[in-house]
Amino acid sequence: MPPPNRRRRDAEDDADEDERPRQRPNLDSDEERDMAHMVSEDAEPTADEQLAKKLIRYAMACDYARVAIRRDGIKDKALGEHGRAFQRVLKTAQQQLRTIWGMELRELPVREKHSLEEKRKAIKSQSQMKSSSGVYVLSTTLPDKYRSAAIIGPSRAPNQDNEAAYVAFYTMIIALIFLNGGELSDPKLRRYLHRLNAEAYLLTDPTEEVLKRMQSQGYVIRQVQRDAASQLQGGTENVVWYVGPRGHEEVGMDGASGLAREVWGQQEGEGEAEELEKRIGASFGVVRVPVQNGGGEPEASQNGTPVAGPSGTNGRRRTRGQVEEEDE
Repeated sequence: MPPPNRRRRDAEDDADEDERPRQRPNLDSDEERDMAHMVSEDAEPTADEQLAKKLIRYAMACDYARVAIRRDGIKDKALGEHGRAFQRVLKTAQQQLRTIWGMELRELPVREKHSLEEKRKAIKSQSQMKSSSGVYVLSTTLPDKYRSAAIIGPSRAPNQDNEAAYVAFYTMIIALIFLNGGELSDPKLRRYLHRLNAEAYLLTDPTEEVLKRMQSQGYVIRQVQRDAASQLQGGTENVVWYVGPRGHEEVGMDGASGLAREVWGQQEGEGEAEELEKRIGASFGVVRVPVQNGGGEPEASQNGTPVAGPSGTNGRRRTRGQVEEEDE
């Protein structure tokens, strides 16, 4: 039996332990938050995250060379035997692209049917009901104020001068097609190229090769239209140029009208600026929405698509039909 003084000392120690508050780890401190973040980064990535990284690498490699990012190619090159997880992996890849790279994958629109022959074939095969093209491009999600040449410059491959000239050339051709009502005849295109002294060469490349490259990359569509009368008489082909799916996504009506503003330059007075906007709106069939963006300047979207974020619809250029519907 222990002595009484020892029992008293043990009881006092137990009382001190009961009164002493339990210390909980302070998880709100910066150091512990950093440690938790490092642990989460060092954690083994899931299978979907690994597949998403492969998808992103494949998409960047294709987009750098302006090769179409096709759904079948993603399944074959990136997903392999996990092709059925395409939608789930795509969602994970989109999250990584937006949060880390400031980009996202956007699906190109289905190629339009321009000629009567194509429309008839589409009706017979019911292919007009197809709503998904299965072809994607990488598009920036940066706000408009960061979409400047100083931040997003031309690619260095093959070199910046050639890349900048190529971007300017296909943007100008797309703008000319829009200015001519969405289609441009081949003779008229040749007259424009002659005025620009680009009918034979664009820098060091033949103009015909540049136009073929634009077709293969989806910026423009070269349509050969033959009617029954010309075929019977052995007439010449009627060649018409249209804007391609990639041209609609990367440039669009918004980029074409922006090129016109850059060509005209800054107007001196407010009246001249308003007159220029009216002319551009009449030529392209768009209306510039004067939405204020904190700095007193009208906010506008690029490529006719909303800016990523909670206020993505602000500053979009709307067509006349959309404005009339909203007014009603």
